[in-house]
Amino acid sequence: MSPEPPRLPICPSDALDEGGWLKRTIVFEGRTEECLVLRHAGQVQAYLNRCVHMPRALDCEQDMIFDPSGRYLRCSMHGIIYAPDSGTSLSVMCEGERLKRVAIIEADDMILFADHRVALPVEG
Repeated sequence: MSPEPPRLPICPSDALDEGGWLKRTIVFEGRTEECLVLRHAGQVQAYLNRCVHMPRALDCEQDMIFDPSGRYLRCSMHGIIYAPDSGTSLSVMCEGERLKRVAIIEADDMILFADHRVALPVEG
């Protein structure tokens, strides 16, 4: 049985409203990455902020990650859309490809990273 992943704080639960999102810089598998943390349909999800179509941030051209309906994640560059609960692309061009999920949990009124691949960057 593998040890539990470290629990690294992201934010208090009440800091992320339904349809809300925030970005955190993390070290993921040894590389500095930007991570999107969002709440959709009452659940929190986290993905690397990188479109599967082109390696660009979903919010690279507009400061938003949801489409106008609030039902889907959307890359602002080419309009590729994703299911927020799975990160799966629903656009024909990239159908079935997925955003890279980062494991998180919500416990004790906090949202936390819970992924062996994640470390917080050293501030300095």
